Amino acid sequence: MKEVKHYICEICGTEYNDKTKAQKCEKGHKKPTKIINARYLPITNNALGIPNVIEVEFADGSKFEYKR
Repeated sequence: MKEVKHYICEICGTEYNDKTKAQKCEKGHKKPTKIINARYLPITNNALGIPNVIEVEFADGSKFEYKR
């Protein structure tokens, strides 16, 4: 019987055979720290009431906008 050892990035779930590659993957993911702004559509266009656009700030100070 063979024993197989692999590593999984805890953030994205990608599997690696090499531990350093898995660690590099985990360190490469930006971590959001807060939502800066959220924009909504009128309730007549979006009955769920969830944001159409959010602006997120990450731990390194960068900001990105995500659209639905």
